[in-house]
Amino acid sequence: MHTSLASLPPSSSATDILRSGLRWSALLGSLVLAHAPVLAVQVAVTIRNTSPTNGLWAVNPLVFVHNGSFDAFTAGAPASAAVEAAAEDGNPGPLRSAFSTAQPNGLAALIEGPFAPGQAVTQVFDLDPANPSHRYLSYLAMIIPSNDGFWGNDSPTAFPIFTTQGVFVPRTITVLGANVWDAGTEVNDELPATTAFLAQAAPNTGTTENGVVAIHPGFRLAGGGGILDAISSPTGSPLVFTAANFKQPGYVVAEITVSLVNGAPVTPSRLINVSARGRAASGVNSQIVGFSVSPGPDRRMLVRAVGPGLAGFGVTGALADPILTVFDQAGRVVATNDNWVSTDIAPATQSAGAFPITAGSLDAALVLTLRPGAYTAVVGTKANAEGVVLVECYEIRN
Repeated sequence: MHTSLASLPPSSSATDILRSGLRWSALLGSLVLAHAPVLAVQVAVTIRNTSPTNGLWAVNPLVFVHNGSFDAFTAGAPASAAVEAAAEDGNPGPLRSAFSTAQPNGLAALIEGPFAPGQAVTQVFDLDPANPSHRYLSYLAMIIPSNDGFWGNDSPTAFPIFTTQGVFVPRTITVLGANVWDAGTEVNDELPATTAFLAQAAPNTGTTENGVVAIHPGFRLAGGGGILDAISSPTGSPLVFTAANFKQPGYVVAEITVSLVNGAPVTPSRLINVSARGRAASGVNSQIVGFSVSPGPDRRMLVRAVGPGLAGFGVTGALADPILTVFDQAGRVVATNDNWVSTDIAPATQSAGAFPITAGSLDAALVLTLRPGAYTAVVGTKANAEGVVLVECYEIRN
């Protein structure tokens, strides 16, 4: 998966990090190495906030690629704690953690930040049409301001990315205001102190509803002292939401377009490359990427954590000194690196087709020979440091 882009601290055990749900900055994915050539295709998912000016915002949209069994919520049933966190407070961490547990071979992307009306962002996934775990698309995002409103797809098989024969299915998903959901977890009082994006000062401060997921009834009408009358300054400038009545006929809150990058598949290869860019810190705030080697012979792998090397691509706030550790499925350390120096990294980088990193930089990299099985790459850093890092996994074919 692409975006538009060691020793562990004594206080944090490997188990603490691997079990942690605090993975906001990690785009969790899976790397599958097959015996026979497969055809990887780059699929772009573009999310556009189509609400009008002074309309609804969205926060921290999540996009999931899975095998059709990941059902984030069910209409008429109570929302999970993970969906509650996402719908009430825009907190994607618990839902991403639940997905990574339920779909170890799936892919998830977090599109961080509040998204204003008219704003769009694209995530690109490297997918294998023959991989069942790359078959379906799901999505979920909180609407703001709201108490617990969100948009998402109820049916996990509603939007196939590929047919069972591996044929790509392009589509544009129109998310209507009439289909906005109410998580049923917090009373829709629309009070500034308990409404996200207004004056709510802390998460989970509203009145518990103990209801079920249902179609949202809509906001109070203008003049009723609710969201449509509110003035807020979460971004520094005063905002109004006079056009946020999403229950009006024909109101479209979002469009999600699924398309092939450049309209064509990439070169056939045994490798499905996974790269994940996000923020990493120490301990349980490390960035985590999972990958697996399928049954067969051992594979030589290049695993990298690029921080300083991102500066040449215009990335600001890069992690200054990443520490890379690879664990096996039993949680044992396979290898660790802090500041790559090994002479085998440069030829492996060239063989894998990865971009070169500067000799002597503080980026981290490992060349490993791995047996079939599941592995986890964990990227941390020195104490009290934080920044953007790119984690990459490649098979070395030569």
